[in-house]
Formats: sequence, structure tokens, C-alpha cells
Amino acid sequence: MTVAPVDRQSLLQRRSLLFSPEPRLGWIFRDRWAFYTPFTEPEPRPQRLPEYLHRQVVATEETARRRLSRALPVSGVAFVILALFSAYAASDGSLGGTAMPLGSLLLSLVCLAPGAALTGIALSARRNAREAYELARGQADQAYENAMRDWRARRHHHEANEHGAANGRPEWGAVPRPLSPRRLDVFGGTLWGWEALLSTYGASALFTGPLLVIDLSRELVCGELAALARAARIDVDTQLLPTRLTESTLLSGLGTRELVDAIVESMYGGGPEAARAERSMDDRILTSVCDALGENVTLARIGAALRALMGEPDDSPALERDERRRIASELFSVEYRRQAHANLSRIESYIHPIERLGTEQTERPPGYLTCIALDSQARNVRSELLTDLVVQWVTHRVAASPDPRPSVVVAGADELTRRHLERLSDACERRGVPLTLLYRRLRETGEEMIGGGAVAFMRLGNHQDAAHAADFIGRDYKFVLSQITKNVGGNESHTDSETVGTGDSDTISLSTSIGTSTNWGTTRSSGATRSGNGPFGDRSTNTGDSRTRGGGTSETDTRGESRSLSRNWSSAYSYAVGTNWSDADTTQRVYEYAVEPVTLQHLPDHALLLVETLPGGGRSITPVECDPAIVTLDRVATTPLPDPPPRRPTPPAGRAAVPQPPPWARPPAVEPPRTQLPYAPGPPPGYRSGPRPTPRDQGQTWPRTSGPPAKPRRPRLPGAPHPKPEDDGRSGPPPLFGGGDGR
Repeated sequence: MTVAPVDRQSLLQRRSLLFSPEPRLGWIFRDRWAFYTPFTEPEPRPQRLPEYLHRQVVATEETARRRLSRALPVSGVAFVILALFSAYAASDGSLGGTAMPLGSLLLSLVCLAPGAALTGIALSARRNAREAYELARGQADQAYENAMRDWRARRHHHEANEHGAANGRPEWGAVPRPLSPRRLDVFGGTLWGWEALLSTYGASALFTGPLLVIDLSRELVCGELAALARAARIDVDTQLLPTRLTESTLLSGLGTRELVDAIVESMYGGGPEAARAERSMDDRILTSVCDALGENVTLARIGAALRALMGEPDDSPALERDERRRIASELFSVEYRRQAHANLSRIESYIHPIERLGTEQTERPPGYLTCIALDSQARNVRSELLTDLVVQWVTHRVAASPDPRPSVVVAGADELTRRHLERLSDACERRGVPLTLLYRRLRETGEEMIGGGAVAFMRLGNHQDAAHAADFIGRDYKFVLSQITKNVGGNESHTDSETVGTGDSDTISLSTSIGTSTNWGTTRSSGATRSGNGPFGDRSTNTGDSRTRGGGTSETDTRGESRSLSRNWSSAYSYAVGTNWSDADTTQRVYEYAVEPVTLQHLPDHALLLVETLPGGGRSITPVECDPAIVTLDRVATTPLPDPPPRRPTPPAGRAAVPQPPPWARPPAVEPPRTQLPYAPGPPPGYRSGPRPTPRDQGQTWPRTSGPPAKPRRPRLPGAPHPKPEDDGRSGPPPLFGGGDGR
């Protein structure tokens, strides 16, 4: 068994189809054989032989039988009697000569001639009628074979064309995002489903304009979209909060007034209307502080100024000594600061966790795709403060930006309050900005916002949420999902496997050996001998001097170096695509569901039900499959597919159109219509003996469309003989058949 390697370049090219025009939510499967036009031409039937040929055969058969049974035997008996009489007369001789026997013989021949002649004429007519019938049947069979051959050729040509068109026809059509209204609310779904939806919709939205994604899920569901955009060489600006708080450009582009409004609205996002006085005081304090700070207004300087107003010790370099002194002594009176101390403390406590926002910004161009996401560890007070601040920044950017406004997607809109979402929705609707809100639950804020735009539902695990969704859609609706989405959702398999191995080995061995050896030696000997008495005795002196000197030097220098470098890179990539379609029945490729809470609770991860309000009233439900991997399959279109043509009714087999008979087989216009005889190969029914039944004897009434009025017919009693058919004025079969009527 040989497995062909996966062409990764082909997969990348197919993946690039995600970046195509017309923002889409996903795809819908439509059987390509739904456009198949069946071959409706009925199968030709064997040509029915003309009735008069049958009647002619039967009539000549009866005439010949009657001649053979009556006329010829009578003539033959008369001939035999007269011949015997002549022979007897000739042998007896009593008649006196041969005259009488010769006359009897002639008389016998005369008696035989009429019966023989009539019988011969009847037999000739029967033969001619049979030959005409066989010739007509042969021509009908040949015409039927030719008609069947032409019909099979036309059917084969039609089916070949339909199969060729079906093989080149896509099966997956794009489902465009609703553009009216501009807002789309998506309820439910898992993190895998959100990731797939953002990848499918976001990639297509980037083709038409910039995109801003606010990821409040804290699980980075926009990561796959960002990776796809980078692979497509699109400028991506990813801001992870609060991990990279200092590098964020969240508040860039906001003026002093807009910054004050954003901070105040963030602080009182879910507050009741009774807090309006507190909001007004906080707005006055922040406005005065920002005016005192001049043009350089940052959260860090605002926090330092508030601590200076409260008299708190602060050694941050955000404010200079003169600025701190001027704000503390000249901005507000002592009595006002005393009364507003609670407001000052609340504002400072709100700003303090995020006052480092944007302090280390670097010069970088704005991203065509901007992703502002809360990281998975951002479940603290800073994340809650940043959540409201982000939506305020987005609202101001949409409302005041003169540049092309980006499409906005908010994943995790449950974290926001209804008032903030309504302001953002109004700003986007007024300026034609597509807004997509993703809710994890259908409750609280989501339940209050549903119905303001187009609505889509993904998996709703909670029974109460699923019941509300089913009531909103209507439980009398049904939808179908394809086999691929059903299998993926049923298996619940989410695998992301990547194996990368790296090995580095660097070994250096260095050895040095130096040795020195020195050896010196010296030998000296001296001796004296004396003999005799007295001081002057004989003396003998022997002196010897021996010197030996030796030296040696040995030096050894050994250097050794060994270097070993090894690098091992390993990368494993596995991709498997399995497609198994059955052409036996369309229902094997789709699964039909009814809108019930339990159905919505067990939707596959990549299934989405789009509910739209029709202009004339009512709702339409569209099942959408938002798996971005569908684009790598065959027969995928990036545009919506046309609706299949309506099925034309196929005539029943018993009511198929009967082909018109050839001209030679058409009855004369003056003959009233008669019931058609069934076709059966072989000799005509008239070949067998017995009386021939007629419709008149069976009590039937022939329908008449033209000609003189029909005579009343008497019903035939059971067992009565069949009368002879009336003469219809025909002079016999056409010249092509030959022969006469034999009557």
C-alpha cells in the first residue's frame, strides 16, 4: 500500500481562499445532484398494428375455412358422384354409346370448378392477408428498434452531459453575512466554535476592509485568525492585556474630552441612573485635572495628580515638583477637596491598576487586523476595568475616526453592560459599520439585546438558554446538517499536533604538555704521598685532577585540539483528509433536525443557525457550517450557490405519451376510433379457429368523434356467435403491404 504525501503547498493555496470577497459566516452543503435534470422523454413503445390488418386476416381465414369446409367438399362430392356415374355407364353400355358418359364427365367437371375456384381464391386471399400482416409487423419491429436505439442514444447523451455538469458543480456554497441590519448577535458556542467562526468570517472580512477584534474570552480565540493573516502577509497588531499593558495603543488618538468620557463611562458602566450626580462630580474632577496637565495627558500623570490632590505621598517621576505643588494648592479649594475626597479616592483607585497603559509605546504602523485580547490570567480587577475601557475606546474610534472604519467583532460580549453595547451598536449602525457580538449565554445582557439585529445560535449547553432560543426561533422549523459537520461534532475531536526537535552539540578538547629536564655532574680527585725522617725526608707527591661535566636538556610541547559540532532538526507534520460520500440516497449525506432545546444543546461545534426576519413577515433559518477547513475540500465555492430548479413532475408509467403511428398505419379519417389491440409477437389471434369476438357482442360502445351518428347496438348474449364486421369502406391494405381484403 502506497500513501501519497500531502501537498502542503496545495493546502496553503486552498487556505488562501478564505481571503476572498463577500464576508461570509461559513458554508452550506448542497447536493450537486439536486441540479440534475432527469431525462423525461418516455421510452418508445412498440407500434401497434392497424386493426384492419387483423380484421382482414381473420376474415380471410374464416372465408378460407368456410370454402374448405363447404364449397370444396360439395363440389368434390358432386364431381365424384358424376365421375362414378360416367364410369359405370361406360362400363355397362346400356346407355348405348359414349355420349352419356362424356356428358356426365363434363357435368362433373362443371360441378367441381366453382368450388375449386372459390377455394383457390379464398386461399390466395388468406395468403396475401398473412403476408401483409407479417410485412406490417416486420416494419413495426424495425421502426421500434430504430426508435429504441435513437432513444437510448439521446438518453446517454443527456446523462453524460448532466454527469459532466454535476462533476464540475460545487457542493459547498458560501453563506454571506447579513448586511441589513448591520448587527449580528451570535449566542452560545464553544471556544472551538468561536475560533472557527472568527477565522472564517474574519478572513473574508479582511478582503473588504480593516477588522477590529475585541477578544474578551480570555482564551485567545482570535489567535488562529491572527496566524492566518500573518501567513497572508497582512499587517497584524496584537495587543495582549494586561500582560503587555505598557505597549498597548488602546487610548491613542483620544482627545482630552474623549479620554475623560471614556474613563467616567467605564467606571459607571452598570450603575443605575441615581449615580448621575456622582458621575457628574467625577467628570468635573477629571476635566479640571486634565486641563491642569496641559497637552501631555496620560493615565500615569492623572493618577499622580489625583494623589497630589489627596495629599498622598508620591515620588513617581510622572509629575514635576512645580506641577505637583500647583495642582495640590491651586486647582481646588481645601473645602472642595475635603468634600470630594471620596470621589478622588475612587477615581485614583480605578486608574491606579492601569496607569501604566501605553507608557512604552513604540512607533509602528496601524494594523490592518487589530486584535485586543485579554490573556488567560486576566481574571482580576485590572481585566474588569480594561473591559469597559476597551468598549469605550472602540465606540469613540468608530464615531470619530475619519479613516475607513473597520468591521468590529466583540467575542465575549457578556462581560459588557447593555448601555455600552447599545451605544456601540447605534454608532456602528449609523455609520454603516458591521458589528458582530458573540455571547456565551442567552441571559442577562444577551437576553436583553436579542432581536436588535440578525441572530445566530451555536451550541447552547444550558437547558434554559436552549429553551429560550427554541422559543425565539419557533419549534416548527427544521434544518439539516451535512455529514462532515455531524461527524466532527459527534467525535468531539480537537487535535493540534506539532513536533519540532532541535539538538545542538559543540565539543572542544585542548591539551598542552611541556616537559624540561636538566642534568649536570662534576667529578674531582686529588692525593699526596710522603716518605723519610726529618723534615726533609723524601717526599713523593702525586696529584691528580679529574673533572667531568655533563648536561642535558629535554623539552616536550604537545598540543591537541578536538572540535565536534552536530545539529539535528526534526519536524513532523501530519494532515489527514477523509471524504466518504454515498450517491445512493441524498438523505445519507445530511441529517435533519427539528428546533428543540435538546437539539440546540447538542449542536456540533462548527454548526451555526442563522435566523433572519423576512421582509413580508416570518423568519428564515439557515444552517451554516463555519469550519474553515471546509475550504480545503473539493467543490467549494466562495460565493453563494444558486437555488436548484424546481423538479418537473414525471408522468406516470401508465400515462406515458404514445408515439404517433407512421402514415401507412393511420386509420382513415372517416373510420370511427376503436380500442387499440394489445401488441403480441407471433401469429395474429385470427389464426385460431372459432368465432371472432367483437366489441359489439361484448356490449361495448365505441366512442365517436366525427362522422354520422352511431347506430344503436344490441348487447350480445353470452355464448352467441360473433357477427361479421361491417364494411368500413376500405378497399384493402395500402400498396406497401400488398394483397386484398379477401372478402
